[in-house]
Amino acid sequence: MKAMFSLAGWNWRLARRYYAILCAVFAVQQLAVLLYQTSRPTLLGMGLAVYYERGMQFPVFLAVYLAAGLLAGPAVNDWKRAKCSYTWLTLPLSPGLRLAGQVLTAAVLELGVVALQLALYLVYFFPVQVLESALSQNTLGAAMPAQSLYEQLLLNTSFYFLLPRRPLQLALLVVTWLASALLLSCVRLHRGWRRGAAVVIGAVCGVCCMVALQNEQMFARYGELNRSFPFWFYPLGIVLVVFSLWWALRAIRRAEPA
Repeated sequence: MKAMFSLAGWNWRLARRYYAILCAVFAVQQLAVLLYQTSRPTLLGMGLAVYYERGMQFPVFLAVYLAAGLLAGPAVNDWKRAKCSYTWLTLPLSPGLRLAGQVLTAAVLELGVVALQLALYLVYFFPVQVLESALSQNTLGAAMPAQSLYEQLLLNTSFYFLLPRRPLQLALLVVTWLASALLLSCVRLHRGWRRGAAVVIGAVCGVCCMVALQNEQMFARYGELNRSFPFWFYPLGIVLVVFSLWWALRAIRRAEPA
């Protein structure tokens, strides 16, 4: 276990600079987009939740989330073979522990992006509210009624996928988080056509997870499920995740990481 955590720490040390740049760019662009949305006369007084969703910030968050997971494998794909790849292939670890070290790094980086998004939403609420009140004073001659941060959290429908409200939803979010860490690690482990296949598998599993979360939400609210996807679509995601796990272990045993 100690060697597994050492591998995860090694990956973190190699990825931390790019991870910091990714998080900084994400934070700056989100502030710029929110301030721009706040300054639009047609959205005056709509609130932070509307500015966030009209600015397409949740798709941007998902892109950063996936990019963070992909940053978790520099020890596998670093070109300096004498320092990184050779050591990776000769670590005194079983294939399972090697994969676990990679998945652990990806999971931690992804969780950091989720925490960053929640923190940014809380911090940016205040400058957005100040700008909104100033624009309202200049345009309407009266300040907008004070908004509640709690209300803006509840009104943001995208945050349904970040803030669990029910035990089943929490379980699905944890499964999605761990599955994404595993699938993104598989993308880094494979090469050539196998990497393309791993990307396709990850995309299919991502759709399965999103549909499962949406169905949980619909069932909790309306007592019915979304029939757009057939029932076999959900077991397919489970089968693909299990297959990806076996395929990644096989790649490690065959010393395929490049």
